[in-house]
Amino acid sequence: MALIAGLLAVAACEPAPPPPEDIPELGEAFPSLPLPAGGEVVSRQGSRDALQVVIDVPAPVRAVAAMYRANLSTESWRLVSDTRDSAGAIILYAEGEKPLWVRIAEGAPGRTRVELSGAVPGRDTTYVRRREAASDTINTLRSRTRAPDPGE
Repeated sequence: MALIAGLLAVAACEPAPPPPEDIPELGEAFPSLPLPAGGEVVSRQGSRDALQVVIDVPAPVRAVAAMYRANLSTESWRLVSDTRDSAGAIILYAEGEKPLWVRIAEGAPGRTRVELSGAVPGRDTTYVRRREAASDTINTLRSRTRAPDPGE
């Protein structure tokens, strides 16, 4: 009986997944970001302030990566990071109206798997506060003149 009571207590502590209506829509998390032609959404999951979508694309990795690099280098976006992970997947991080992470990897033969992860800043107050602090001129570094060291 104690074991069953313990298991019930642990199960009650598990957080419930967010209701589907509370997960952001594609356009809310990824504004002004075109999806690859012929791409099929494989999964969509998230929370109140973030969304991750996995897309299966009938194109080679190189072509999909070139499309995202071009789209994330426009006026709407600023491509901050372009690197590879330990598995060889291309990882892009861009900032715009909202932050965006893109992981581009080999899928089935002749196909590419794209993972888009985005925050929804209107809902994520931590991100909003950081963006506001970054644009606050009080937080900028100012050079200081240093007195010469007598030992120099």
